[in-house]
Amino acid sequence: MKNKKIFYGWFIILGAFLLIYLDGLLLYSFGVLLPSIEIKYNLSNTFVASIFSVRCLVFAFSMIIFGKLTDKYKPEKVIFFGGMISALGMFFTAYSDSTLALFLNYGVLTGLGDGAFYVPAIVIAQRWFNKKRDFAVGLATTGVPISGLTVNPLSAFILENSNLETTLIILSAITFIFLFGAFLMKESPEELGLEPYGGPFSQEENDVENSWTSSAAIKTLSFNLLYIQLVLGMLSFLIVVTFQYDLALDRGFDILTSSLAPASIAAGSFFGRIVTGYLSDYISRNKILFSVFMGQALSIFIILNTNSITGFILFGICFGFCYAGWIPIFPSKLKDFFGKANSGVIYGIFGTGFSISAIFGPPLGGYLIDKFGTYDYGLYFCIIVCLIAAFLSLIINKPIKNN
Repeated sequence: MKNKKIFYGWFIILGAFLLIYLDGLLLYSFGVLLPSIEIKYNLSNTFVASIFSVRCLVFAFSMIIFGKLTDKYKPEKVIFFGGMISALGMFFTAYSDSTLALFLNYGVLTGLGDGAFYVPAIVIAQRWFNKKRDFAVGLATTGVPISGLTVNPLSAFILENSNLETTLIILSAITFIFLFGAFLMKESPEELGLEPYGGPFSQEENDVENSWTSSAAIKTLSFNLLYIQLVLGMLSFLIVVTFQYDLALDRGFDILTSSLAPASIAAGSFFGRIVTGYLSDYISRNKILFSVFMGQALSIFIILNTNSITGFILFGICFGFCYAGWIPIFPSKLKDFFGKANSGVIYGIFGTGFSISAIFGPPLGGYLIDKFGTYDYGLYFCIIVCLIAAFLSLIINKPIKNN
């Protein structure tokens, strides 16, 4: 009998997981670091949240750059070089002695390097899977919730027993170690003389002539509706994930207990990615999008009506499951709509929706907290945008290409 070798695509998913873990590290750790940054630099909620927004603005341009580089060059060195920028950014942040240095090191450097993590990992992972594509992408993106489950308690523990500077240095070291996952990322199955999992892609999918250019794709109604959905969904997510830890502290919980609040979002997120990635082979992706956006909106009523850590955890699991439920769906819809020849740059442009949300979301949440002295108005806003995103799912169709 022949010994069956493990399909190399699963090593691609492992590498993608490690890289996306680092994207999650940057995303989730900020909420835990936020109170310490406020205290050290004597800054307001709004001002500190704007540092995160600067990082995400830089991240928007970085995603396009690294998406384009992924379409043209072998990914290993490109990803590793970009990731090193983020690692150095966090390391330098530990030694920032002014708010300007804080903006440059955390806002610019980490944002610039972050573009090398998520978009290249997803684009390359899709090239290796014809069947079970959403499931494979969902597995890779569990790096984000696993990061939240581990980085949040770790960061809180280090902060409680040491200081902000030590926490940032350790996070920088973790980034450097996990970054070696970049060298698992081979450009395509053909590079190793293999076929994608489930067999070759159809001639239509492989045909460059049937693929859309990025400039044509972004002009379609379908792309723009998906983009708006991403922006709205991320607005809700970023406001919640940035201030949920702070809200738990405000409700009287200690540092370690409060860290369970955002960690519970990560736990729900882990299962949401896998479940919807699996179900997309059997259920319309539009129906999945409608269901998870609706669930994301309704789950917020839990946190509006609880003062117990159990309620915070229940909310986090439900909200995280629904938020993560649309994560593996978008890349596949884009690939189905626009082909794979320019998938890197198209997904990079699409990913800027995250940055648009981050530019406005956390500062808006911080402003509402500072002005009204309550977290409720930000949460009401999150409900409204998720409901809008849910109903957009009902009108998204595949665009027709005019040759």
